[in-house]
Amino acid sequence: MKTCWKTACSVASIGLVLGGASFAQDYAGETLVVGTWGGDIERLLREHAAGPLEEATGAKVEFLLGGSGDRMAKLYAEKSNPTMDVTFQNIYEAPQALSDGLVVAPDESSEIYGDLWEGMNDGCYAMSLVGLGIAYNRDLVSEPVEWADMWNPDYKGMIAMAPYPSSEGDGLLGVAARLEGTDEHDPDVAFAKVAELGAPALNYTSLDEVFALMDAGEVAMAPMISGYVLAALKEWDNIGFSFPTDPGPVLVRDMVCQVANSPNPELAKMFIKLALSPATQEAYAEELLFGPTNSKAELSEEAAADTVNTPEEVASLLQLDWPYVISQRADWTDRWNREVLGQ
Repeated sequence: MKTCWKTACSVASIGLVLGGASFAQDYAGETLVVGTWGGDIERLLREHAAGPLEEATGAKVEFLLGGSGDRMAKLYAEKSNPTMDVTFQNIYEAPQALSDGLVVAPDESSEIYGDLWEGMNDGCYAMSLVGLGIAYNRDLVSEPVEWADMWNPDYKGMIAMAPYPSSEGDGLLGVAARLEGTDEHDPDVAFAKVAELGAPALNYTSLDEVFALMDAGEVAMAPMISGYVLAALKEWDNIGFSFPTDPGPVLVRDMVCQVANSPNPELAKMFIKLALSPATQEAYAEELLFGPTNSKAELSEEAAADTVNTPEEVASLLQLDWPYVISQRADWTDRWNREVLGQ
């Protein structure tokens, strides 16, 4: 496992990541604006990308924190004169952003592109890999846990769900359809199958609230995205997490994008290279349990066991037709409210 994680070490190796020619220009007085999520993601990006970039170039990095939907709205609103240079989006937003001319397509000739897992750079560069699996109460549910177990009559009305629209909801629809021999292109089957679960025991908006009810035995299972979940579960002895095999976990990934026509395109490219470097990717995996997209990242045995980090694991992930899913979002939101929530 590599241990070159802290800012000082990153600064020492920044020339190897970016190339010596990157520093020919003085960027003092320039400010790179990066839209991303807060919390540990912001902290790690400051340590491993922003800090080294600032020290090496003299530029400043300003983080714009919030949800990916807010950033998409900002990209559309500022399309002719963007203020963000780099934005982090999710798996289904990135292709749409590229299609609408909001971001720059990944550079297939760049060295960093070749280091990333094949097929992951859809719309933007793939930043991290996680999978939609199942969190469950170990006292109520037998292991190993598969998707079909959620439809056991004993657990009807004991399944927690994320509010829709969400990657969790879309993934559940895709899984439900496949359990019936079809896929997300057959929403009638998917919604009918999900409705069989009964009204959700909880529409969770935080890990703490769903884990508290799961710990109390009021929630048996919940489709959840690995990463933060696996890290949080270390505090709950009687709650487990399963990557099902039939079908496999649904692929969910975060993407890092260079904003089209932004004020600082060269700084944006440098930041993205640092974000995708093995050092940053290893920190994401070790501290957040987000699987690396850089094939050169080296992980501890513990992190490797809890993340998607091999070609075989990447290949095993279930990939939805996200452009189609997004095109159905308005209709599916209405159907979710009526058919799943009974509203």
